[in-house]
Amino acid sequence: MVRKRLIPAELDTAEEAARILFLTYGHDAVHMAALRCTELTKAGDKAGVASWKKILKIVRKLAAANPQQHGTIN
Repeated sequence: MVRKRLIPAELDTAEEAARILFLTYGHDAVHMAALRCTELTKAGDKAGVASWKKILKIVRKLAAANPQQHGTIN
């Protein structure tokens, strides 16, 4: 039996990146992802901005769902 992917591969990557970012930096990950979006916008990297906007959206959801989560790096 072959399972079909319900989530596009690029969203899986964004979810994994967001999860790792949030686990590492906690709520600071929201600020870091926003800064990366700004940097890529200034550089004119439209594909990069699109990818990081997905990551930012997911990190914000993680932050809202985990108000007490702190990152593992100090």
